[in-house]
This record gives sequence, C-alpha cells and structure tokens, in this order.
Amino acid sequence: MLKVEFKKIGIPEKQLYLTETTTDEKLKFNEVLIEVLFFPINPADLLLVEGKYGTASPTLPSLIGAECIAKVLKVGKKVKKVQPDDIVMPLTRDNWAEKLKVTEENLIRVNRSINLVQASMLKVNPATAYLILNNYIKLNQGDKILQNAANSGVGTYIIQLAKYYKIKTINIVRRKETLKELKKLGANKIILNNLKNNKIITNKVKLFIDAIGGPEVDKWASYLEDNGTIINYGLLSGKNIEINTNKVIFKNISLKGFWLSLWLQKMSYSQKFNLYSHLSELIMKNVLHTKIDQIYHVKDIKKAVLKARKYKRNGKIIVAFKKENIKKYI
Repeated sequence: MLKVEFKKIGIPEKQLYLTETTTDEKLKFNEVLIEVLFFPINPADLLLVEGKYGTASPTLPSLIGAECIAKVLKVGKKVKKVQPDDIVMPLTRDNWAEKLKVTEENLIRVNRSINLVQASMLKVNPATAYLILNNYIKLNQGDKILQNAANSGVGTYIIQLAKYYKIKTINIVRRKETLKELKKLGANKIILNNLKNNKIITNKVKLFIDAIGGPEVDKWASYLEDNGTIINYGLLSGKNIEINTNKVIFKNISLKGFWLSLWLQKMSYSQKFNLYSHLSELIMKNVLHTKIDQIYHVKDIKKAVLKARKYKRNGKIIVAFKKENIKKYI
C-alpha cells in the first residue's frame, strides 16, 4: 500500500515523500476498508507541512490529506450505512493513503454516478462556501457580498452558490487572466486588487469573505455597510488580520473566523449527511464544479505539490493512486 507522509516541518515538496507499507485488513465490527481513488491538494494540506495550520503540531512522521473520494472494499460485521462498491467520502483527515480503515460514522455515501474527480473535492471547499453563506447573516436575493481570493477553490464555489441563490458577488483577484473564467461562473463584478477600481463598490455590502488576512482586510472592510460582517477562513498572506478600531466601534463591524473542522465536530451525522448529499446533488446538476489543471499519479507527488503551490495554475491539482483512473478523466 502506498501512502504520503512527512517527517519534518518545512517546504512541502521537499518534506513530503511516498512510502510503501502493508495494510492490516482485519476490521472491527464498525470499521470499513476503503480504497482511495482521487484526492486534491489543498492550501491547508501544504500549510500543515509548513507548520502554519491548526492549533496543534502533528505527531511526526505524519500522514496528510484533508479529503478524498474512495470506494468501499470491505465492511465490518455490524456496518449498515455502506456496503462494498459504494462510493464514499471520509470525514476523517490523513487521506493520502491507498487504503484506509474508517468507522462507518465517518463515511458519507455519495451517488455512484457522480464525477469522481469533482467528488474528491466535496468535503472542504463546497462545504466551506455553503456554511459561510448560510450560517452567519441572513442574505436575501439581490444582496451584495464581497470576497477576495475569488479564483480560489472556495471563492469559485461562493460565486456559483451565490448565483444559485441570486446573491450578487463582488470579487477581488490578483491576475487579469482569471477574469474571463470567473465571469463564466457567474461573478457579477470583478476587481483587480487595485483601489482605482473601487467605484464599482457601494457601501451596501453586507458580508466580506476573507481568505488572505493582513492589512488588506481593513482596506476592503471600508466598503461594508454598518453592522456588516467579515468572515475569515484563510491566511494566504501569512499575516495577522488588521482592522481599524473605528470600524469595529462606530460601524459595528464584526469579525468572525471559520474553520470547517469545528463546524463538522458540532454537527450530528444526519446533519453532515444532509449537507453533503445536498452539495453532491448540486455537483451532479453542474451547479457546482471546479476546473482541473492536471491529474497526477501519486508517484509524482512532489511534482504535484510543486504545481499546487504555484499561483499561475489553470485549476485544481488532483492526485490518483491508479493510472487507469487518470485516463478516465483526461
């Protein structure tokens, strides 16, 4: 069995390595043996290797991987929620391994007809976008929201969901070549990260969704209406959020953080199942989708990680454990 690990905190493409090990396939009564088909490389995965993600340092050597899509190989005696050959999404972490043993309570069964590459990204970014838009403030049709990193995984899902909900999006990006693709997805307004373009923003923005942090937060928070809300879900700048105290006091601007892991911990199994069933339906209806830059075989994990770290990509980087699975989606 192949798996991806890291032994030291550091530069991801230097620290991540592929190793081979045997798998104990004996199952407890509530366990399921799954075969991982595809996994995406997310910023959070790479930040973990760099020692910049989460509240606790991983025990090294450590497995990695926030999400994947898999097929059920074998089930324990009392497992009822899934059966062999089902397509499943693990709720657990450390998914960059060819085979995994997972309890049935940590598996979500998805429709077998779903696009498996798109489904490999189901757990993190679609759920993040959905929960941010539906759980902090009441957004009505025609309301305006502002977001940076609009061409990121979460950013593109926010655009697509907002279009579905008839909410207007103002989207901040750094690269001009991303504009055409975001307009296709349904972005209402797009701003290159330059205040000369700020005429298209009015002071009627209810929500600012931030993935970057740093001093930029204060700049864009200026366009929130009174009682507006900032949701931060990332730290792409590597810098702490800065916001003027006057905005917090006199405009009653609130700042909240979002971490998907905490949300999932608080949700019941039925709530998680309903969330991901709904999102998988939207993927199958093509309401939600993500552009793919390239699918790599796991033996090229270092090349895949290096490509994933580059800003000038044309979509998401996906990794497969079997070459025949790659051929189906090229």
